[in-house]
Amino acid sequence: MNENAKKTFYRQLSTLLASGFNISGALYHLAENSPTDISRAARNLHAGVVKGNTLAEQMSFLSPEVFTGFETGVVEAGENSGTLPENLSGLAEYFEFISHIKNEMRSGLIYPVILLHSAILIPAVPVLFLQGLAAFLIRVSPPIFLIYLLFFSTLFFFRYSKHSTVLTENKDRIMMRIPIFGQLLMKIESIRFLKSFVALYTAGAGIVRSVELAAGTVGNAIIKNDIKNLLPLLRKGRPLSEVLCGKTWFPVVVCDMLKTGEVSGTIEETLKRVSVYLKEEVDVTIEQILKVLPVVVYLLVALYIGYIVISFYTRYLGLIKDLSF
Repeated sequence: MNENAKKTFYRQLSTLLASGFNISGALYHLAENSPTDISRAARNLHAGVVKGNTLAEQMSFLSPEVFTGFETGVVEAGENSGTLPENLSGLAEYFEFISHIKNEMRSGLIYPVILLHSAILIPAVPVLFLQGLAAFLIRVSPPIFLIYLLFFSTLFFFRYSKHSTVLTENKDRIMMRIPIFGQLLMKIESIRFLKSFVALYTAGAGIVRSVELAAGTVGNAIIKNDIKNLLPLLRKGRPLSEVLCGKTWFPVVVCDMLKTGEVSGTIEETLKRVSVYLKEEVDVTIEQILKVLPVVVYLLVALYIGYIVISFYTRYLGLIKDLSF
């Protein structure tokens, strides 16, 4: 299931349990009255629950692509503490948060994509009217082909690199070093980790377990390994703020908030404030990314137009030179 399906699944399951359904009845209701992907997941879960498995156990039996360790951990904590409806609601909020990020990014990319295509197509319109469709296609096809070749090659590389630890780490290390984009990507990954951690810890998973499972939600291999290397220190009783503060990818503001919560003994209330802060921070981060992207596209467009102008005058001067002899 994708993020949109998961937020709907967890929200509906939480509502059904809170209204008095038992877990078996709630899953059966979702299996019979939901879209295909949600229905399939609910049916698989229901089959295990009626056999005596807990919801978390049955989720762990399914493919990691269906339910991650993070989700299973939140559900397990809810079943152990008797707060399953609340924990499921927390999962729904988490996937609403992730879905919000992706939707904002997609909508923000529409304008740069249109601008890039317009920069290629519009200058070639006179060719269409003066020389015909064939000449127009010959003019615009090479740059468009190059753009799509680069896009699909990058997409293929990103997917292929997932099968190689070395490729993944090198790719993520390079992305972290890209000016401007690297800082923004690290901020998004830190927000993703912290949002996962807040969901797990407030669900009752414990600090060490919450950090371990939240690390699995991070997409950048360098940051993920960095977090996992902190686990031995946490198991020895080191404070969370102490092991996280100082990391280049960890927000300084959140570090200060964690320190305050640990000193005052109000870590849960502090984490709730962190959650509110993260919602505001992600909107600012997305806004920054969407400001940078058009600038990059403008530069590409300027380079392309410069190439057209130089090519035109090169041909023009060459024609004059030929006529002079």
